Formats: sequence, structure tokens, C-alpha cells
Amino acid sequence: MLNKKKSDKKLNIKYKFLSVLLIPLALLIKRVMAGYPEFTENVYSRGIYKIIMQPVSLLTGLIPFSIAELALIILVIYIPIRLIYIIIKAVRKREGILILRFFAHLVLLGSLWFFIQVMVWNINYERLPYSRLAGINVQDSSLDELEALCRWLVDETNRLRAQVSENQDGIMYVEGGYKSVLKRAYKGYEVLEQEYPFLGGRYGPPKPVMLSRLMSHTNIIGIYSCLTGEANIDIDIPEMSLASTVMHEMAHQRGFAREDEANYIAYKACMAHPDVDFKYSGSVMALQYSLNALYSESPERYLNVIVNYSPGLQRDLKAEREYWKQFQGVTREVADKINDTYLKLNGQEDGVKSYGRMIDLLLAEYKDSYSKYLVQSSISDKKQ
Repeated sequence: MLNKKKSDKKLNIKYKFLSVLLIPLALLIKRVMAGYPEFTENVYSRGIYKIIMQPVSLLTGLIPFSIAELALIILVIYIPIRLIYIIIKAVRKREGILILRFFAHLVLLGSLWFFIQVMVWNINYERLPYSRLAGINVQDSSLDELEALCRWLVDETNRLRAQVSENQDGIMYVEGGYKSVLKRAYKGYEVLEQEYPFLGGRYGPPKPVMLSRLMSHTNIIGIYSCLTGEANIDIDIPEMSLASTVMHEMAHQRGFAREDEANYIAYKACMAHPDVDFKYSGSVMALQYSLNALYSESPERYLNVIVNYSPGLQRDLKAEREYWKQFQGVTREVADKINDTYLKLNGQEDGVKSYGRMIDLLLAEYKDSYSKYLVQSSISDKKQ
């Protein structure tokens, strides 16, 4: 009877280790969906995903703190303590199978987590490109066009900077702090939804991360938890970046998984927002990405553009640089590597560099707006 129980336990452990097969199964399903982006868009992203995640997000949104963060903290504390306990127990009883059973549990939980995450979120990487959904004609652009975009964004950012509040040090701040930003964020998507219905939907509000200071060490300022539908925000970051970060994670909530697209949607949502602090935050984000692209192509042109910063914008950017100087080190490098690997596994071959592809969408929008301006100016000149 005793031998039968041991045999059953070994068989049970074997099946738990076999659960690792859920990982290649999930990747296979995702790969198949990648071959049918229109089906993925219409049936999964706009159908299955929203049907599942909107109620989940609204339900978890009733709780003021991040359930995902709490669960992570519990796991980080529980797993090492449990492992030490199991090892001591196994040594005392001379039953190595106890350790094997513990790792079998971890494999089962990890495999289930991976499978569920792919099924309820990662397939969104295979949906139609945002440019196609929004009718944006993305084309190759010249260096002159990139510089023109940067100069236009500098002018817009300077204009918006003159309208926001400052603290005693002359740094931009938000009246009401992060709580105000989180509370008002939905307004931008309400406006944007009128033009782009596929960005609509009702989800739980963005949530502050309790361990935000610790989160800053990883240089990851926002995380979307697909299992709980929560947009988690690092609230320790400079207030200039808060609104654009919130809008980025809310774009993920709406099923847009690609980082470059979430950045662009965040910019659009900020600019659609009725409040100037959101507009300024979105404009700063777009400007920084655009200038990074310009610098990689021509440092000389980059330097010629940034001399046009207003004094207020210069102070804000200096304060931001000083903030992030505190968090350079091994933790950031490890986090960057993990994030880079995650993006590559989900089809973004450039990894972290894929964030720069937001510029293509900005350039397409800028050129379209500029061409319309030229046409209107030409008509006006002819009438005169």
C-alpha cells in the first residue's frame, strides 16, 4: 500500500512537469493567429479579449490598490521561505522527492501562467497594425522631414509648457499630484474614442504602485497586468512624465500590445485630453522619442534643434535627468535585458529599439497635417 502511494506521488509529479508542454502549445496558437491578422483583429482583439478583460478590469478596479503588485510581493516572499522549509524537511526525513514535488508545483504554476497570459493578452501582438486601423499612410521619410518634425514638436511643447503650473523651483508640477492624473486620465480616451471607436471600452482606472521607488530602479515606469486587467503606474517619476505613462498603460488595457503603437496612442490620448498638463506630457514624450531618432542620424542637427527649448522646458528636462541618475546600475541592466527578451519573444525583433518605430507614425501624421496646411495656404493665396 505504501509503495502504491509513492508510485502515485511520482506519477503526479511527472504530470506536473509535463505541464511545461503548455508553453509550446501557447506559442503555436499565437503563431497560427499571426498568419491571420484580420481574423485576430476582428475575432480576438475586438471580440474575445474585450469580452474577457473588460469585466475583469472593472472588477479589479473596484479595489484601490494593485492586486498584481500584492500577488507579486507575496510570491517573492513566499517562494524562498517555502523552498528553505522544504529543503530542511527533506533533509530531516531523507526524502528528496519533497524538493522534486516543490519544483513540480512551480513548473505547473509557471506553465499555466504563461499559457493564460498568451491566451488573454499576447495574441494581441498579432492584430492588424495601428496604422492600418487608423488609416495612417506610413512611408519612408528623409532626414529633413525628421528634423522638421522635431522643430515643430519643440514649438508645440514650448507653447504648452507656458500654460502648466510650476513649483517653487520652476519645475512643472500637477495640482493634486498623481491622484489627480489617475483620476482624470479616462477623459483623453473618451475624446479619442469618438474618432477611433476601436480605442473604446470600459476598463478599471490606472493604479499606483506601492513600491514605486523600487520600481524606478528597473527603469520600467509602467506595467500592464493582463491577468488582472490593471494598468500599474510608477508614481515616483517626475510629474511631467506621469500622464503619458498612464496613457501608455491604458493603451495596453485596450488590447494594443506593441510598445511603439502604445506610445503613439498615448501621445494621441494626451493631445485629445481637455487638460493642458496631459497635452504637455504627451508632447514631451513625442519630442523625446523624435529627438533621440534625430540624434542617432545627425548629432549636429540634434544640437541645432534643442537650442530652441524654452527655459521652462529646459528646467523640466534637467530635473528628469537628475532623477534618473539615481537609478543607473545592475538592476536597470537586468531589467532592460528581461524586457528586451520579452519583446523579441513576442515578435518585436528590434527588442527595446522597437520603441523608436513610433516616429514613423508621428512623421506620417505630421506630413499629412503639413500637406493639408500647404493646400489650404495655396487656396487662400489664390483667392487673394
